[in-house]
Amino acid sequence: MKYTNKHNLPVEIIRAIENDQYSKGKSVISVTGLLQSPRIRLLTEANYEEITLDYSDEIWKILGQSIHTLLERANENQEDTITEQRYFADVSGWSISGQTDSLALDENTLKDYKVTSVWTVISALKGGKPDWEQQLNCYAWLHENAGGKTIDQLNIIALARDWNKNELMRRGGNYPKSAISVIDIPVWSFEEQDKFIKEKVSLHQQAETKFLLGDELPRCTDEERWKKDDTFRVMKKGRKTAVRVLPSQHEAEEYIKGSDVANLSIEHSVGEYTKCKGYCNVAQFCNQYQQELKNG
Repeated sequence: MKYTNKHNLPVEIIRAIENDQYSKGKSVISVTGLLQSPRIRLLTEANYEEITLDYSDEIWKILGQSIHTLLERANENQEDTITEQRYFADVSGWSISGQTDSLALDENTLKDYKVTSVWTVISALKGGKPDWEQQLNCYAWLHENAGGKTIDQLNIIALARDWNKNELMRRGGNYPKSAISVIDIPVWSFEEQDKFIKEKVSLHQQAETKFLLGDELPRCTDEERWKKDDTFRVMKKGRKTAVRVLPSQHEAEEYIKGSDVANLSIEHSVGEYTKCKGYCNVAQFCNQYQQELKNG
């Protein structure tokens, strides 16, 4: 992987980024890789030497790593807590691994620490976050599969990097009370965890076989691409901006039926693929996305 330094970051920051100690051990795939789109994982492996990032893109990663280091230090010599433990398991001929941040033995609670945004915290508290739920349940399965007790509780400890006290005072109940939020994650049964992991491994194995044979990779789903909702814009002839923006064709048609304004029409705007546009490191190598750009 190549790096640029467009913003002239200090050499100490660059060294910290380059000194990434992450390793999936001797496993074929980690839980992080397992939860990725097979297309993204395989394109990353195939084009790793050509992928270019800017050092500034990695700032929050080293902040997350520093927090893990501090927590590990805080839990030294604590017999009731297991910190930074990597587990391994064989699934359908593949070795998979996952590293838990913290396991409180007295509470039988598995915790994972995230440096994230206020918006993500609000969203997770309101409606959950599927990728966090999947990740922690995979860790719980690995722990139990290795002979550990069944996990009773899963927690995300979320540090909101953009939390602001003034925003709390302004927005009140719709804003996290603190920069750190503890988010309860639903615990699946061992059978549900086992089924999910085996299905994910199978998806990646099938994709890898296709890739090795030169066949087309499975396409990323709308969910994996962070697709925004489509919108239906009610437009008036001669006006540049929409009279109304609605979430469905039906609602737009009903709006026009009930309106006294003449010369109204509907424009369908396809929701943007947010990850492809600005957050996918292999977008330039992806024929799914590049073909869509070409087709407009």
